[in-house]
Amino acid sequence: MAKRKKQSNGEGTIITVAFIISVMTSIGALVWVAILFQEQQSFLDEQAKLKQAAEKSAVVAATERYMSLTVQPFIGAEDTDRDEWLSDEPKRNEIGADIKAKADNLETSFKAFQQSYPGLVPNGAEVNYVTVARALTDRNQTLLNDKKQLQGQVEALNKQMIALRDSQRTDTATQFTDTQANITTAVEDLATFRADRQAASAGIDAAKQKHTQALAAKDQEITNRNNQIADAEKRLEDQAENNLVAQLKARPKSERFEIPDGKITSVNEASGTVWINIGSTDDLKPLTTFSVYPENQLGVMRGPEDIKGRIEVLKIIDGDFAECRIIEDSINDPILLGDQIYSPLWQRGISVHFALIGFFDIDGDGKSDRDRVKNIIRSAGGVIDAELSIDNTQETDAANLIRTGGITVDTQYLVRGKTDAILNVDRQTYNRFETRAKDYNIESITINTLLNYAGYKNVKSSTGLGSGFDNENPEPLVKPSLKPEDKRNQLRFPPRRTENGGAF
Repeated sequence: MAKRKKQSNGEGTIITVAFIISVMTSIGALVWVAILFQEQQSFLDEQAKLKQAAEKSAVVAATERYMSLTVQPFIGAEDTDRDEWLSDEPKRNEIGADIKAKADNLETSFKAFQQSYPGLVPNGAEVNYVTVARALTDRNQTLLNDKKQLQGQVEALNKQMIALRDSQRTDTATQFTDTQANITTAVEDLATFRADRQAASAGIDAAKQKHTQALAAKDQEITNRNNQIADAEKRLEDQAENNLVAQLKARPKSERFEIPDGKITSVNEASGTVWINIGSTDDLKPLTTFSVYPENQLGVMRGPEDIKGRIEVLKIIDGDFAECRIIEDSINDPILLGDQIYSPLWQRGISVHFALIGFFDIDGDGKSDRDRVKNIIRSAGGVIDAELSIDNTQETDAANLIRTGGITVDTQYLVRGKTDAILNVDRQTYNRFETRAKDYNIESITINTLLNYAGYKNVKSSTGLGSGFDNENPEPLVKPSLKPEDKRNQLRFPPRRTENGGAF
């Protein structure tokens, strides 16, 4: 039993070993089969790679051949024409499109290269990279030879320059030495000059200070003398002024009133015309008016009752003769040959000077006639020296006052208008004006009286220069005209017009 059991175990072992061996044999077979299959696949892959490499080699060979044929003209070599080689379709197909594009670009660049060097290579030679390179090499060799010649010339010039520089350096060193010596001498001279100048400047400053002090003393002395002279001149002026004022005050106010300006030399009653013995020599002007007095009148401008008529100058005949028109006379006391004439606005050979003060209304309309009064005076040759007047009595303000000029020793008449407004506005200025007129003994006369004696006529009879004359209430004036009662027995006829249209 035991022997049988051992036998069974031995058989099991053998079977097991056999099974293992068969399994291992099967595995080995499978491994060998796998190895064989892998080797076969590797062989096939290697064959495919070799085929691809052969195809690539063929393409590369064809490309290289194409590029070689393309480059042949660039280097001047002779070979089969490229277009003929490309006629072989298999070879043409082996060439890649990019290679063809590169070849075409290369050909285009070569043509541009040929156009860039048209005259570089000798005549008759083809322009390619070889011939251009050879021509450039020859040109470079020529330039090198020229360079060697120029270098030789430069070396010769350098030698000359070095020799010249050495010579100039020697001369410059000599000049520098001389200059240094001169500078040293100049510095010494400058130091001596500065010392001398400092000493002289000190003397000049002292002298300048001395003269400045002397000049200041002289200036002060001159100033004192000038002050003394000014004081003396002021005292002389004041003395002369006082003497003149005294003389003017001692002069009778009416010394002119005795002297007429001229006389009537001819009368034409029919035409209302007279002629007087005054003309251009006496600076008579047309439109000047005169009062007429009897021939035997002793003195003029004493009172309005002495006036027998008025005349106005029409034209100047010559130096001593003028024609006038009668603007007023009386049928009972007509203007006669030899009658005297007078106007306070005019004086023979000189200009009469006036001063105006107040508000002037000569026509009674309440408006200022200042400009009209001034024109009347100036038209007769009179001069207005000073004026203190106002144009609007409704707006009494200091800004409305008119102040011009000043009274002088030549001023003969102070012509008055209404002075209430001026007194209310600026009494101080008014008082100074009046005081100045009194100091110079100026004849005071109202505007109405002045114009009355000058050939104008008051609406009411004006009083004279006597004690009853009212200077503050002048009557309005109008241009004189004949009274109606004087015209009733008037035998005078109006002037007849001549054929040429004139009045006379």
